[in-house]
Amino acid sequence: MTNLTSWLYVDLDIIADNIKAIKEYIGPVKLLAVVKADAYGHGIFPVASCAVENGADYLGVSSVEEGIFLRKKGIIAPVLIFNTILPEQAEDVVNFNLTSTICSIESVKAVDEAAKKCGKKARVHLKIDTGMGRFGILPKDAVEFTAKIYSGFNNIYLEGLYTHFSLASNEGNTRKQFNLFSSLINELKKKGIEIPLKHACNSTALLNYKDMHLDMVRSGNLVYGMCPTSKIKTKNPSQLYSKIVFLKTLPKGHHVGYGNKFTTKKTTTIAIIPFGYYEGLGLTVHQPSNAVDVLKYLLKHLLTALGIRKQDRIVTIKGVKCNILGKISMQNSIIDVTDIRDKVSIGDVAELNARRINISSSVARVYHKENRIFTE
Repeated sequence: MTNLTSWLYVDLDIIADNIKAIKEYIGPVKLLAVVKADAYGHGIFPVASCAVENGADYLGVSSVEEGIFLRKKGIIAPVLIFNTILPEQAEDVVNFNLTSTICSIESVKAVDEAAKKCGKKARVHLKIDTGMGRFGILPKDAVEFTAKIYSGFNNIYLEGLYTHFSLASNEGNTRKQFNLFSSLINELKKKGIEIPLKHACNSTALLNYKDMHLDMVRSGNLVYGMCPTSKIKTKNPSQLYSKIVFLKTLPKGHHVGYGNKFTTKKTTTIAIIPFGYYEGLGLTVHQPSNAVDVLKYLLKHLLTALGIRKQDRIVTIKGVKCNILGKISMQNSIIDVTDIRDKVSIGDVAELNARRINISSSVARVYHKENRIFTE
């Protein structure tokens, strides 16, 4: 680790503790650990292995490629692909024993034909769109669709039925979706159709609505300590670091960074770290949801531009919070270390704040597990 300039440190022991805490909270209900998007930037294989070792019953990924990668790395636990698949991917799904999400008769046919060709029975989960407006069959079409699967496709095992809440923090909205889903389950039961794994809850929902746990819950944010709550003790398992590679002092009135967006107001000592927007720093996407949100966003940036409000882009060096100055470059950032100029040296480590999911795969992941440090 000492010869790296930038790295994401991931404590797998904390992820293990998070998994155990979730399992204890949900009791006998199965847990699907979400490891899509490279395990939210933490590294899909080490996290998937850790999750399974510590009690996760299922793993969730977005793509066929992610599922195949896990299989090639030796993961044998059930893996659900959340996105619907292309017909030409069906054979790979069956060959690698992945569970596909089905939302159309075309995908059902493709998986059924691939399973027949391979001499297997393919596991699938049917997704119901109760309000998310993304993947899924609408509830009004679901009974007929499910009956078709049962009667017309002998090479498919309909293992699961699930939905996804669009605003799990809002109980009214969530209960409306859950009631639609529950009604469908009851309709299917009346027709003699029992599906083993019914699941609806994400991290927020599994915390707030225990009556909605059904047969399995899906958790991503809680696994990565990203869902603060007093109900389950989970922690952030990771921290991003970069080393100072250059130091110098600039005079008052000197421009800093591209576009001359910042000018020093006094003699300023700067440190440069080799970490920029390519690596994932400063890529937070703001999506205002209403007029008040838009106004708050604009006011915040106006006050920052006028120098009335300090930028909230900070790093921590020697325990001191320091501002990033000017525009973040592609692979560099300029840090104001004036207040600690007598304590800082080249090679000192800066702690950075960035969304883990945005961190480039080019940044090394360094793992801690049971007193062992390793890279993947």
